[in-house]
Amino acid sequence: MKIKILVILFSTISGFSQEIKFDLFLKDSCSNKIERSFYYHLEKNGTEYNISDFDSGTIILPSKGEYSLIATEIGETHKIIIDKLINSDTLIKPKIEEYINKTNFSYKKSASKAELKKLGLIPNYKFMNCEKVCNGIETNYYSNGTVRLKAEFKNGLVIGELKRYYQNGKIKEISNYNNEGILTKRTLFYENGKVKKE
Repeated sequence: MKIKILVILFSTISGFSQEIKFDLFLKDSCSNKIERSFYYHLEKNGTEYNISDFDSGTIILPSKGEYSLIATEIGETHKIIIDKLINSDTLIKPKIEEYINKTNFSYKKSASKAELKKLGLIPNYKFMNCEKVCNGIETNYYSNGTVRLKAEFKNGLVIGELKRYYQNGKIKEISNYNNEGILTKRTLFYENGKVKKE
């Protein structure tokens, strides 16, 4: 009887002392390479769990169960089930990325769009698809297959309408650009469809 109690006690203590680990990996949709993500966290019952050892990118969790995975690097959130001692997930990085051009020019806040354009500050970003400048109508997707972004491009600049979507497929943003790629109007939406006030 004493041996049974010791075995049960030992297995219970060792069960509590084992760490539950989670790692997130990102698959590059252009090169198909898989790399570790360091910009994510998990949430459960209002508690946020972050990477404990930045060198490994691993999150240590107190218990198994359902968590929200917030992948900030790619702007996605997923419900996941942690049911083993060692857990991982792989999400897909977006093909289309927005790059901001930096400048060393100084200018006054009151400078007109024409003045900023002469300095090369407007437009100040370009869109690339797998390291190629976006041209024509292009669409980008979330890891779950829903549309993330759709727009028409010319030499990396948005021409006309750009639409961004939430992961559930609802509209997130509608922006309009002129023929020079300069933003003329932007409307942002909450997930419930109501317009955000700017």
